[in-house]
Amino acid sequence: MDLQRLAFWLEDVTPRIENLDGYLFIDRLGLGPSGLRKKTGSYGSMSEAQLWMNIVLLDDFISEVVGDDWESNDPAVNRLLSVFEQAWSYQVRVSFPGTDFLIERLLDDEYGDLGLRLINSHQ
Repeated sequence: MDLQRLAFWLEDVTPRIENLDGYLFIDRLGLGPSGLRKKTGSYGSMSEAQLWMNIVLLDDFISEVVGDDWESNDPAVNRLLSVFEQAWSYQVRVSFPGTDFLIERLLDDEYGDLGLRLINSHQ
């Protein structure tokens, strides 16, 4: 893996998080509030947009770093997910104090998907 790709992947650890009308959105592409708001318009509601736009899949990142020989039940996967959860949690707590949020772990062994999703817990 080259440094450019490593930087791209690690930006997911501390992505910019924006608050749009009380909904938290991960801005992985640097769209800013106006670009994110435009993108949310293609969904039926802000909560639906948040459910889909805030999924960050990590399986490709893991395979890029360690190869394809890993299992989702490996204890190291939990450690990796915890790193992301802690970084995101810290950013939300500092940037948006008092905001209720959840970070869901997503695991779909059938398709090999592993990731996280940030949502407001009041949604």
